[in-house]
Order: sequence, then C-alpha cells, then structure tokens
Amino acid sequence: MRTLQDVYLSQKAKSNKEQIAELVKDMLTESHKAMLKKIDKVLNSGYVDTESWSKDSSPMILPKCIVTAILQNESTQYEAKGTSFEKHVKKEAKNICSFLEIPIIYFL
Repeated sequence: MRTLQDVYLSQKAKSNKEQIAELVKDMLTESHKAMLKKIDKVLNSGYVDTESWSKDSSPMILPKCIVTAILQNESTQYEAKGTSFEKHVKKEAKNICSFLEIPIIYFL
C-alpha cells in the first residue's frame, strides 16, 4: 500500500487539483478502512446496548449514533491540533462545510 508521502512524490507532473484530489481520495480510503474496523470495537465494548435494539422500533437510531460517533472520532485526526496549522484547518473546514451546506458539528 502506498503511503501519503509516496503519493505526494509521484504527483509532480499532475496539476494541483489532480494532486489534491488524489491525496483526499487516499486519505478517505484510509479513513474508511479504519472506521470499518471500529464497528466491532464499538459493538463489543459494552457501551452500546445492543440487546434493547429492535429492527421493528426505530431501527436506524442506534446505527446512526454509531456512524456519527465513528465519523467524529475519525475526523479528529485531521484537525491538526497542537500544530501551527490548527486555526487554518478549522477555518478552511468551516468554509468548505458552508459551501457544501453541511451543518458544522461541535468539534470544529
């Protein structure tokens, strides 16, 4: 599997948009794999009451809660906390979310 640095180094002949798109796709692919691994971790943790869940009564609430928690948890690795880029990342992410008409969630 290619590292992000390998991708970066192989992109010298591509336009900036192409390079950014490829890096974003690779980051999303890595995040997707990591998030899928967290499903079993959550379900086996004891923090989620799987016994009271019913496919007949609000079947999507618990899965949506799990997805929301996993997405929030995964997104924190890209916040650049503790670096000189933290404010820049927060500002740009907020602007991009506004453009996409996505509500800003509490951790930004």
